[in-house]
Amino acid sequence: MGRADRISGFFWLLFSLVASIESYRLGLGTLHEPGPGFLFFWTGIAMAIMSIAVIIRAWGLLKAGEPRSSIFQKDNLLKIVFILFALFLYAFFMEILGFILITLLLFIFLLGVVEKKRWYFTLIISVAVTVIAYLLFETWLQSQLPKGLLGF
Repeated sequence: MGRADRISGFFWLLFSLVASIESYRLGLGTLHEPGPGFLFFWTGIAMAIMSIAVIIRAWGLLKAGEPRSSIFQKDNLLKIVFILFALFLYAFFMEILGFILITLLLFIFLLGVVEKKRWYFTLIISVAVTVIAYLLFETWLQSQLPKGLLGF
């Protein structure tokens, strides 16, 4: 995957740099009074850092001589289909089941069925991610998440 990772890494690095430059032109503001480009600027910087990490890793794998594997293998394609289907159902049932329940179910499915992790690991991580996401979006960012039929 070295070549594919290098190409995608350079693409996202270029994309993040353009996004950061254009966001800077919008105005950053301050930490307490962010401007219109504040969030996009820092998101672009974070994407640039992750892209550089992908590029470095891709060159490191290429030098180490690890066997190349394709993302389009049968097992990987099945996982991709499962994940896309799960995300579609997540978006479809968000209003009906509510954020907490559907997020918990999504992570249980992803970790337990797609990645085949042990049940205790799956439950602990799923609950932790759901609680952290709820605290982040509902409490800290004060966004209104769907409550669903159960009311939570």
